[in-house]
Amino acid sequence: FWLTFSWTRYQLMSDLEEPTAGEDLAGSQLQEGSESEETDTLPEEEALGVLTEEQQDDLDETKIQINMDNERYLQAHPELKDMLGVFVHQVLETKPENILRFAGDFFTRSDLHECVVKKTEEVRGT
Repeated sequence: FWLTFSWTRYQLMSDLEEPTAGEDLAGSQLQEGSESEETDTLPEEEALGVLTEEQQDDLDETKIQINMDNERYLQAHPELKDMLGVFVHQVLETKPENILRFAGDFFTRSDLHECVVKKTEEVRGT
């Protein structure tokens, strides 16, 4: 599920057009010399998008926690290693021109479990 969600999110994000110089995300023109009121009232570091030391510490801790959670999940689901192994093998074997489309098709196929079991057994020789 999370692989399908990530691919779909990436596909949707890649479908968005980059705003051209002078345009914001909504496509409206930015006026030269205009600044939002919010920028005028924020300290310089916040206006520039710089994290405070406390925010950076919180972010670092969150990253560590996410990595630990991900590692526990991968250890609890060893079938993911097999699934990714089959995926990489098929990518190297078929060399698709559009890897994102290939990944989307691979991870959403209805027989994914059977395919992974079959290919894994072939590789392990059981």
